[in-house]
Amino acid sequence: MADVSIKLGDIFLVNTPIKSHYFIAIAETSHNKYLFVTVITKKPKSELACVIKPSPQSPSFIIKESVIDYRYGREMNVKQIATAIGDNSFRECCSPEILREIQQGGIESKRLKNKYKNILKQYYS
Repeated sequence: MADVSIKLGDIFLVNTPIKSHYFIAIAETSHNKYLFVTVITKKPKSELACVIKPSPQSPSFIIKESVIDYRYGREMNVKQIATAIGDNSFRECCSPEILREIQQGGIESKRLKNKYKNILKQYYS
């Protein structure tokens, strides 16, 4: 298990049953837990609350138009994220501007749980 710390905007490549996905820490939900959301390639039925296009400001792995998939927003602590990333050494941090867009998209999302939306709203009050 890797030695991991978490800051807002951190991006980890997480092993999931089907394939690996990029998870971004977008809010601290408690003293040691963070809200993570996933980034996926934009598809015809994707939610468009937050679209990320390839640009010098976007994370390096964004090579085509992508969206944040708020359906799978989940809380994880350091131990859980360390277990989830396993041997993957990929780690990046998104820019403050991109992080803010993702947080704002979470508030607007129809798919993110209300308890997480309320946490995100605290960042804007």
